[in-house]
Amino acid sequence: MAFQYGMLMQLSIMLLALLVATTRASARQGGEEDETAIALPGCKAKCGNVTIPYPFGIGDGCYFRHEFNITCNGSNPQLMTTPMIVTNISLEEGELQTRQLVNRDCYDRQGKPNDIEDPSEGGLRVYTPYTASSYKNRMYVIGCDTYAKLYGSRGYQNYITGCISECDYDISINAFDEDDPCSGMGCCETKIPPLLTNLSVTVGSFKNHTLVWDFNPCGYAFVVQKGNFTFSNTSFQELRNTPRLPLILDWQIGETDCKYAMENGTYACKGNSICLDRPTGYICVCNPGFRGNPYLHDCQDTNECALNATLCENGKCINKDGNYTCDCDSGYQIVDNIKCIKVPDPKKYLKISLGASLGFLVLLVGIFWTFRNMREKKFLVIRKKYFEDNGGLLFREKLASIPRYAAKTFTEEQLKEATDNYHVSRKVGEGGYGIVYKGLLDKQLVAIKKPKPNPQIPATEPSVQEMIVLSQINHKNVVRLVGCCFETRTPILVYEFMGKGTLYERIHPENPENPENPKNPPLSLELRLQIASEAADALAYLHHSTSTSIIHGDVKTASILLDENFTAKLSDFGASILVSEDENQLSTSCQGTQGYLDPENTLTKKSDVYSFGVVLAELLTSSKPEEERNLVNVFVSKVESGVLAEILDQKMVEGHFETAKLAADLAIRCLKEKREENSPKKRKKREERPSMKEVAAELEGLVRTMEQHPSRG
Repeated sequence: MAFQYGMLMQLSIMLLALLVATTRASARQGGEEDETAIALPGCKAKCGNVTIPYPFGIGDGCYFRHEFNITCNGSNPQLMTTPMIVTNISLEEGELQTRQLVNRDCYDRQGKPNDIEDPSEGGLRVYTPYTASSYKNRMYVIGCDTYAKLYGSRGYQNYITGCISECDYDISINAFDEDDPCSGMGCCETKIPPLLTNLSVTVGSFKNHTLVWDFNPCGYAFVVQKGNFTFSNTSFQELRNTPRLPLILDWQIGETDCKYAMENGTYACKGNSICLDRPTGYICVCNPGFRGNPYLHDCQDTNECALNATLCENGKCINKDGNYTCDCDSGYQIVDNIKCIKVPDPKKYLKISLGASLGFLVLLVGIFWTFRNMREKKFLVIRKKYFEDNGGLLFREKLASIPRYAAKTFTEEQLKEATDNYHVSRKVGEGGYGIVYKGLLDKQLVAIKKPKPNPQIPATEPSVQEMIVLSQINHKNVVRLVGCCFETRTPILVYEFMGKGTLYERIHPENPENPENPKNPPLSLELRLQIASEAADALAYLHHSTSTSIIHGDVKTASILLDENFTAKLSDFGASILVSEDENQLSTSCQGTQGYLDPENTLTKKSDVYSFGVVLAELLTSSKPEEERNLVNVFVSKVESGVLAEILDQKMVEGHFETAKLAADLAIRCLKEKREENSPKKRKKREERPSMKEVAAELEGLVRTMEQHPSRG
């Protein structure tokens, strides 16, 4: 009987010891439930679901300073007597996560303040020792007639910042950039200057929202934690039902640095902790491997072995202050004091393993080099064939006499990398010649023109011709050829990238029902004449300033590209030819675009002039030549009949009719047909079109006139 009673006592003691160890491990893992209280004795440690660690406290005598007083109303802890609700307190980061009221500025239809819709009276107020984190917060101002200011101080210096948000119409989903929606249209944002104390925000209106009241009766201003607010076209409505937003505050235990606090007896950090200097004070943090409340008691060691049974595989875990080590089993050795690895046998199977490894390595290297050589030879044969079939020899022969040829030769791999393997997101255009992709080569944006493979076309002479022509041109208004690739089935051309697309796309937008789209506003008459002047200057250069005259052969609005500054550049030289100064050299195989073709079907400098005349008519009327089959005839008839206004684009020429008339007269002269007429009295000489030099000079004069007299009409 005594024996049984002794056994029962030993078993009870073992169970009790196990229970205590488990409880201690669980408490240490739980953090705030540690056996050492996180709040002062006799003080509440929680308000609702929020833990309130010392130096913060609820009630008199429970906090370090009165600024750390937490008022617990139900389940919503408030910082002191402010309306700021505390959602989390971080001792390690020295941060206070709060929910702050949104500042509102509301009005009724008559422009009188509407206090009923303003539950956030008083707005943001932040006092020492708290500062709004400049890294984790942003200030937003929302509204169509709204401004806001943020006030603060740093030392003896006062700071004021803020921004203005305005708009005339309700915000639509297409009214702002998805990558940067908050850019002034209904929303503006600004950074919070660092280390500011005594923060406050005020919000106001210029016209009491009277002009925008139907869709925006209120303006809003708030400082919010990054990632917790994104502006959209529904923000006006959502903010009316959003009284609070999250805000991160930085705090420190003292207003001096660590060294001064230690010397003057105000040091607040307990044992096993370190002091971290903040710009305006300091905080305390437990040493690595320790946890607890460093402001209330010494930080306690964390028993890593009890918390994680998987530590020290192939060995026994031994706890140390702030860390642990491993006592490895036989046959294992310790690495970095925390890992046991098996001790290798240096002799066993060494010869066999070494011989097998060397043999396999030799075999692998042999197979690799054989396969590599075979593949390289195959690729060389294919590349050589493509180079010859694509006109590479012709290209090399023609450009041998051009000393300043700057175009580069690219490999197919380079172009694939530049376009993400010709991903659909990089596609910027498509036509009969193929597809144009946007790419990045040598840190430069380029347009990569990849023709569609067509086995019915035996040669690629137009592409080679285009490269030869472009390589001889050095003019600011001619698109620059960056390089080419002959290694593919069809040659690929690389040009400088033109961000605004073609002139045709700007004159004839895809969505004509919405011409006021801010992403594609209509071109003014002044800008159209400027573009026409630059294109004419490029054609004049081709006709008269190159060593061998160049006839473009396919002048049209789709061949005029625009860069980000709307500078015009001539492109598409696939139909171009080189001629001497003898104007009698004609070509009867003109391959231009229908609607722009010279009616004589010849390819001369004057046929380029005729096509440019069609471009001028298109710019003045905003009509498509391919849809208006008689555009030239109608345009000429209206001008000669004195009713030019009937065909002009009225919105574009408003206030500049006389300038438009001069441009129309110039277009008429470009469109004159060469013919001979007989009369009883005399034989009329055939009418001649002006040269591109004359056209460019007249257009430059019209542009200067509009710059000097913008209101002339």
